Amino acid sequence: MAQVDDYTDYTIRWGEPGVAGNAHPKYNADKIVETSVMEVIVQKLEMILYSNKGDVWGVPELGADLEFYLWKTNISNDNLREILIEQIDQFAPELNVIGYDLNLELYEGVVRDILYINITIYGYNITYMFD
Repeated sequence: MAQVDDYTDYTIRWGEPGVAGNAHPKYNADKIVETSVMEVIVQKLEMILYSNKGDVWGVPELGADLEFYLWKTNISNDNLREILIEQIDQFAPELNVIGYDLNLELYEGVVRDILYINITIYGYNITYMFD
């Protein structure tokens, strides 16, 4: 298993911690919410998969736009895979150190296409379904 010594997490907060009414009530600047590399990776994958470009304030390129591609286009499996790999390379680069396997199954639906994304990391299988 590859060792990742440095990885970053996305923190969403506003205001100034400790000032009543000026910060998110659950935000604690002294606490790391995610404590393992795998938890951070899953969190990043979910942000990539469930976001559209422009959804995340300050990071306009984050997001795979899956809703757009599944609803409004006739995209190939290979093109969709390329989009996801580009997003992972940019926003979850630790996966390239650890190693992962990405498999997509795209099915033509009646109203929109159905997508299964299977990602294997550290021997764990993670499956996402978009329909």
